Amino acid sequence: MLTAVIGASVLTGCAAENHPSRAQPGDCLEAVGERKKTTDFRIVGCAAPEAAYRVAMRLKRGERSCGSTTYGYASSGYVRGGGWHLCLTLNAEVGDCFHQEIGFPTGKATKTACGPSATYKIVKRVDGTADKELCGEDAAYPVRNDLDRPIYLVYPDPPLTICTDRV
Repeated sequence: MLTAVIGASVLTGCAAENHPSRAQPGDCLEAVGERKKTTDFRIVGCAAPEAAYRVAMRLKRGERSCGSTTYGYASSGYVRGGGWHLCLTLNAEVGDCFHQEIGFPTGKATKTACGPSATYKIVKRVDGTADKELCGEDAAYPVRNDLDRPIYLVYPDPPLTICTDRV
């Protein structure tokens, strides 16, 4: 009997401290793995250079949608309404540069030095407002493979607007 209880607790409650299942809004994540698309993450400090994502929302059991396709996501999957689902924004400040081969939100974003390896640079960040107009008329909706022009990333909850441009 004791063995069954210990086994169940190991399976349900002993994930590593940096496992995304423990992430809460405000925590930051690094995408791990070599694939261009990723749903594998680990929790890191938000000031760490590898902290490319910030958790905006942790959905309640059974909820599946972040409410906007601009959010990235990390998920355990949903089996009969269980599991966990995180809605992610870029962890970005004005002047930060990112490398990405497939557009946000599905492609793996990596913070990088501004230079030849960078795909785009953050040119504006407005907390408390979700408005694509803040990025100008040339900015486009983030299309998965179109990183050759300015893009607006508008997150409704919590309200945040991030504007990017080519490096």
